Amino acid sequence: MLKAVVALAAFAVASAHAEQARHDIVVDGVRITYWTSRDIKPTDTPVVFLHGGPGYNSYSFRRTAGPMLEGDAPMVYMDERGSGASERPISRDYSLGAMAADVEGVRKALGVDRIIPMGHSFGGAVAATYATTYAAHVDRLILVDAAIDMPAAMGVWMDALKASQPDAWKAEQATDAGRALAATDPKDRCALSRARFAFVMEAAEKLPDPTVFYTMQQFRKPEGKTEQKRIDAEGGFRSSGEVAGAVFGPKSDFVCYRADPTGLSMPVLVIVGKYDYSVGAAPLKTFAKELKNGHFVELTDSAHFSYQEQPQAFVSAVEGFLRQR
Repeated sequence: MLKAVVALAAFAVASAHAEQARHDIVVDGVRITYWTSRDIKPTDTPVVFLHGGPGYNSYSFRRTAGPMLEGDAPMVYMDERGSGASERPISRDYSLGAMAADVEGVRKALGVDRIIPMGHSFGGAVAATYATTYAAHVDRLILVDAAIDMPAAMGVWMDALKASQPDAWKAEQATDAGRALAATDPKDRCALSRARFAFVMEAAEKLPDPTVFYTMQQFRKPEGKTEQKRIDAEGGFRSSGEVAGAVFGPKSDFVCYRADPTGLSMPVLVIVGKYDYSVGAAPLKTFAKELKNGHFVELTDSAHFSYQEQPQAFVSAVEGFLRQR
């Protein structure tokens, strides 16, 4: 009986996925690609999913948890500029403002007055930026394992490195990056975040297999990583590295970014995996408490890809939030 139920659920997800329609529009000279779960009517308030990375794609979500939500709201899955099926801008502008403007272009193309941005990881920063810039067009906001407090996230990275790779953490203290971190004023959140980022990245890249550390940050169980790799191979999208290079490059202030909770007056769901060591559950809980109308959900058996590792619990939390009025 259980096998029959699982098979039926898998068939339902696959069927919903097969019906997603692709759309291509041009926003400020950049071709943006998105998929819709059905025809969008002017009276709809669709959920617009914004992926992480930076430079990843929407395929993972529209193949896993997305279809499970399509009965609750029309879903839109957007590939951000320079990511997935969307075009790389000639300007190489990957600022949060430019990406939020792309979302606004999609909203206009959909012909709806309001949307529900749902941002995962880096997409959370894009979603929060859109919500503060275009607040009149936001019904509510969903932040999923979101990169909305990067200085706090860099603290999580430091703790994760020390706990999982103590030898590498200790050795890095004797390097230029380690000495620079030690000399940084702890009250300067931006400078401290930059120094921590440089410290962890350099230490991780010296490991025999750096992916071991990154996998620990993002997945609660090995099978989570295995499944994500399978889905990514199925999607066939590859990151050029251009978006990540720009977002985390020396000319960018993204590692200093923290969303302004006072600018988010709409209902906001903040959902995170308990074992997320990319952005950290504690910083997101703190952020949710600062919101005027914040709702916090911690999923207890997942990490950064909470929607993939705990799809049923994830969908239940989102459905409950969408039905609140």
